[in-house]
Amino acid sequence: EVYGDGLDRLRQFKGKRVILTPNHAEATEPYIVFQLSKMLKQEFNYLTAKEVFEAYFPAGRLLQALGCYSVARGMPDRNAMRVTTNILVAGRRWLVIFPEGVAGGLSEALMPFQPGLGQFAHRAHEELRKKGDKAPIYFVPLAIKTIYGRPMESAIDAALGRLEAALLPHPPSHAITRRDRLLGLGQALLEAHEKEQGLGPNKAAPLAQRVQDMKELIITQTAGAMGVQEKPNQILPDRIRDLINRLDRTIYKPAGGTMYEQKLQGLDREEARMLRARLNTAINFMALDACYLEQALTTERFLDLVGLLETEVFGRRKFWGMRKAVIKVGEPVDFGAFVAKHGADRRNASQDIVRTIESSVRSMLGELSALCTPLEEEP
Repeated sequence: EVYGDGLDRLRQFKGKRVILTPNHAEATEPYIVFQLSKMLKQEFNYLTAKEVFEAYFPAGRLLQALGCYSVARGMPDRNAMRVTTNILVAGRRWLVIFPEGVAGGLSEALMPFQPGLGQFAHRAHEELRKKGDKAPIYFVPLAIKTIYGRPMESAIDAALGRLEAALLPHPPSHAITRRDRLLGLGQALLEAHEKEQGLGPNKAAPLAQRVQDMKELIITQTAGAMGVQEKPNQILPDRIRDLINRLDRTIYKPAGGTMYEQKLQGLDREEARMLRARLNTAINFMALDACYLEQALTTERFLDLVGLLETEVFGRRKFWGMRKAVIKVGEPVDFGAFVAKHGADRRNASQDIVRTIESSVRSMLGELSALCTPLEEEP
């Protein structure tokens, strides 16, 4: 479902050069955008992490048929830049880019948008001007939110019970609120990791601080094992994303060379997979994010948090009921206005448009949260 007049707004841009920038909380958003393409009767191209093609071969060929093409995340990719430029200059298809790069698991919380987003438009803008074509390139922010269509309290209780059976030696026997059950599960998960690390649980410290310390420890250890120079001035999500990009390049690198060289590459891949799993744990600890927990809990927010705990404990999350996807379309942004504002300073022009688009998506997600159902916390 497209919120408000969003579909009509998009139809007005048919025949123009458009880059759609949706949020990416989980693995379902690309399929939702596929459906948007069908509703508009407008074919899209999708900038897709190279690892997706490697991980889902031979389904990667189907993705190519649907308009997807690969980009090596976290590093300069001349081929991706060339293809993107050609798509935008030709102007026949709209381009879809997920600026977060990785899925964080919380549908109302954004990972910081990657700063290189504007670079894709810069080169196409310059090529068009060289041809004497003054056609604009528009960024259109999209916010995607999935809403459960029925009361989910019984499903939530079932999900909590499943996690309690896996994490707690003695599940709570007395009636406590669902929020407290969730916090109890988070506490048990944290203590299990503190024990694994040989750390005594500092129960005097707030839970949020202990979670932050654990995420910091995981990231620092992973960077050390990879021989990567840490960037403590970066915010935590950016540090996680940079390390994930590096590890994925090793995990999905095609094998080559002699038989012995392939054996060594296999050992590198296994080590990278282990380190990647550790970083996934840091992401899954976002289930205990204080900002998310302090908001008024809705069915959707609560099941976001449950989903991250399920991913950590069981290796995958379970969707407990049918959901409706709602797309909100933001105000289109003319890239040329940012070029005019910053002149030859490409870096500042790119950073400015990324901040603008990210702010728009964040604001729209806040508006869509009003569609969610408040959660009855009592059991």
